[in-house]
Amino acid sequence: MSDLFAGLNESQSEAVSSTEGYYRIIAGAGSGKTRTLTHRFAYLVRELGVPPQNILCVTFTNKAAAEMKSRIKKILGGEIDAALITTYHGFCVKVLK
Repeated sequence: MSDLFAGLNESQSEAVSSTEGYYRIIAGAGSGKTRTLTHRFAYLVRELGVPPQNILCVTFTNKAAAEMKSRIKKILGGEIDAALITTYHGFCVKVLK
């Protein structure tokens, strides 16, 4: 578990390990938002046993969504169901279909 918290500051560690309700990350560019969210995803899957298909991660751009998927796959290894790591637009399209 400790490797999921390596390099995170106190606020980031709190966001990663919080388990009640949703968590919204609002911060400036380069502050570690993607790192925090990817580590939170990994924490939920690896430590708490939450199925990846039950976790929704949304962002504004396709580039950011792809980066999140890439980082999560690197942390967790192997193939994971990353279908709900998407943009707001992509998520809405899935709901409408």
